[in-house]
Amino acid sequence: MPRLALSALFSLCVIAAGSFAAADEVLLTKGEQVVTATIGDEGFLAYQFNVGRKKPFFLPVAAAGGFTELKKRLETPGSNQDQLLNSVFVISEGAILRSTPRSRDAKETLKFGELLVASKIEGNAIYIPAKDGWLSAMNVVPIASTVVRLINDEIPLVKIDKKDPRYYDHPHHKGIWFSIDEINGLKHWAEGHNIVNKSVELVTPKGETAVMKVVNHWVNEKNEPVLEETSTIRIHANRLIDYDATLKAVAGPVTFGHTKEGMFAVRVPNSMREIMAGAHVVSDAGVEGTKALWGQPTPWIDYEGKIGDALYGVTVMDHPGNFRPSRYHVRDYGLFAISPFGDPDYTNKKVETPPHELKQGESVQLRYGVYVHPGDAKAADVAGTFKKFAETK
Repeated sequence: MPRLALSALFSLCVIAAGSFAAADEVLLTKGEQVVTATIGDEGFLAYQFNVGRKKPFFLPVAAAGGFTELKKRLETPGSNQDQLLNSVFVISEGAILRSTPRSRDAKETLKFGELLVASKIEGNAIYIPAKDGWLSAMNVVPIASTVVRLINDEIPLVKIDKKDPRYYDHPHHKGIWFSIDEINGLKHWAEGHNIVNKSVELVTPKGETAVMKVVNHWVNEKNEPVLEETSTIRIHANRLIDYDATLKAVAGPVTFGHTKEGMFAVRVPNSMREIMAGAHVVSDAGVEGTKALWGQPTPWIDYEGKIGDALYGVTVMDHPGNFRPSRYHVRDYGLFAISPFGDPDYTNKKVETPPHELKQGESVQLRYGVYVHPGDAKAADVAGTFKKFAETK
């Protein structure tokens, strides 16, 4: 199992009796380095903003139904061969391991980012045999429904087949993130230059829609801010993430140069990639396949694939309120991104949009959605979810 070099966050969750109920409320918990989102009594995601990486990002992010799928795997003979799919990812700093499913005793304190193999689920408590203790489902997400690729800091030294489960490329592709190259020539997408978090505020910590506001500085080689990103992030109980960003030029004029390397992006796990059996990529108009959809503007695209035996999907959505339609950088190897900058790159120079420029103090607003779900686009009502997203202001 790959080593995950990930940091910690604080949470005071206790194990409660009961089953995995239908989720109808989001709870945000802010730690020193991570904001955790739980929905109902299940962990959903972590937003990592201060973990020694080159930018903030969401990782892990889990679709609904993962704990049910994990329980089924643990109770089905012959389903325990893949220990990674039987594992959970700790999303809470200070998550408490307890001696029984309902006890309040603290047997051990765990760290954010630990990967732990489970063997049994009772109610919303998960048994970890290696530690002989129980964890609350609110403190973890199951790898069996984690729809973003985990970080691997031990990149293979030799090239292996793309279909190999160990395949790992483009280490700057981290979960779900927001960045782009060619900001006055700066390479924030490729992580040649950093995006530094300055603040995180929980505006609405709890509700059917929970809201946080983040301020990030996009810096140059001297760590001086060039762009100030102020983003309102709305997390809905249906597992739609609404990322509403304003980028402001703070140290002189800024030019968004033409590039395909951006902007709001997802990297799906290896098993979900289009090159794997059972995967499918489709747009709102029913156009299929990454080759047909690459570089195209369209309201939404759904990237579907299997994790174990279960089908999951990730939909990226372009809000109609953006200053112009964005194009999709969607690949068969698992990259899934959207950007309004780079028409010439996406169209083989058939569309020559001028570079987008901001004078000092000017800003541009960009709003995108990502919806994670079990099943295909039709079963998950992606069209209906997009309609509601598009109607919000």
